[in-house]
Amino acid sequence: MRSSIDRMPSPERPPKALLHPRYWPHWLGLGLLRLIALLPHESKIRLGRPLGRLLYHAAGSRRRMAARNIALAFPDWPEEKRKALVRAHFESLGIGLMELLIVWWDPSRHGDHRRASRLVTFHGLEHYEQLRRAGRPVIWLIPHFTHIDLTGLFLQIHFPYAPVYRPHDNPWAEYVIRTGRTRYRNGLPWVTPIGKDNVRAMLRHLKKGGTLFYLPDQRFRHPEQRVDATFFGHPAPSNPATSKLAQLTGAAVMPVFTRRIGTHYHVTFLPPLEDFPGEDPLADTERLHRLYEQEIRANPAQYLWVHNRWNLPKEG
Repeated sequence: MRSSIDRMPSPERPPKALLHPRYWPHWLGLGLLRLIALLPHESKIRLGRPLGRLLYHAAGSRRRMAARNIALAFPDWPEEKRKALVRAHFESLGIGLMELLIVWWDPSRHGDHRRASRLVTFHGLEHYEQLRRAGRPVIWLIPHFTHIDLTGLFLQIHFPYAPVYRPHDNPWAEYVIRTGRTRYRNGLPWVTPIGKDNVRAMLRHLKKGGTLFYLPDQRFRHPEQRVDATFFGHPAPSNPATSKLAQLTGAAVMPVFTRRIGTHYHVTFLPPLEDFPGEDPLADTERLHRLYEQEIRANPAQYLWVHNRWNLPKEG
């Protein structure tokens, strides 16, 4: 029997409610972005850097949050080095916004993967292919880096999966985001997002042998369910659900990391974690955090530092 996420209609055509005049400025803005998306890939990346520098000066609260997070993560760094990382991070954020245009309007939406394939090199792909041949469900662990949506585009070139995401409160933004992340092949679902609170849909997808694109590294707000696992040496409210999903479905847990090097991307599949889950969800989450920290230290500018990961008090 096909799950409910498989029965969802294609979201390509917007609902009539989103054609109301109050949304016309939104559609106009989206049309302008569509024109920018026609630029060559290298040009979009070049545009992203000054856009990020503009955000650095315009988004003061986000800039200060990034600085506070980086100071917690790298207390031994000189202040100038941390400031340089904040600036480099905002440039990466600007590039990430340009990458969204690639995701939304790449020809792969209509089955032409040639352009996207030229942008990416895969490493360790044999680890995942071995699990697929065995029919095993897989949870891809993918932390929040600035190129996370482009990672999703690259992965769907070869494999069907279900990305877990937070539905947007604004119906127009929700339509645009969900449409940009959804893919169909031959009229059938290929990439179908699942809302982060729809645990039943996640379990159904995994029990059918599917793959989940899972992002459990941000602040978790549920006080009864969270664990305070250390992240860069500081307690951080964290989601232990990876352990429960793996326990209930027998899914293999596989970290997947992406690095943007110039205008090219390298996606690395690590081997599935051995002896996971363990008996203690807190210990499992700590183990995952050590993996994230290792990758972040190797690629710090591209991690999403503007998020309040440690639930820091508001300024002032």
